[in-house]
Amino acid sequence: MRYLSTLKLPTYQCRVIVIVTDDLNKEGRRIYKKHDLEVYEDDEAEGMVICPDLTQYYLVISKVHLTYNTIAHECHHVVQGIVKDRGIEDDEAGAWLAGHISEFVYKFLQKRKLGVKHG
Repeated sequence: MRYLSTLKLPTYQCRVIVIVTDDLNKEGRRIYKKHDLEVYEDDEAEGMVICPDLTQYYLVISKVHLTYNTIAHECHHVVQGIVKDRGIEDDEAGAWLAGHISEFVYKFLQKRKLGVKHG
C-alpha cells in the first residue's frame, strides 16, 4: 500500500511529496528511476528524504515505522535540505517551516487514518 500527498511551498518554490509505504526500498527505487538518478541501494532505514532537484523533496516513511520520532527525524531532513539549498541561515525561518511541514504530515496521516505510534 502507498499513501501520497503533496505540500506546495510557493515561498521556497518547491513542493514536499509525502509518501507512506509498505515497501520503503521499492519506493526509493521508483523515485530514483522516475528522476533518472544514480542506482538506488536498498537500505534498512525507517524513512528517507530524496531530492532529485531543488523543486521536489520526497519525504518517504515506512508504514511499519510510522512513529513520532521517525516523522520528526525525516521532517528535519526536509527542512535542512530546503534551507541549505537556498542559503537560508535564519533559524526562525527553518523552525516555522518545520512546524508547517509537520502539521501537514500529521493532518495527512489523520485524514488517511494512519495511526502514529510512540517509539
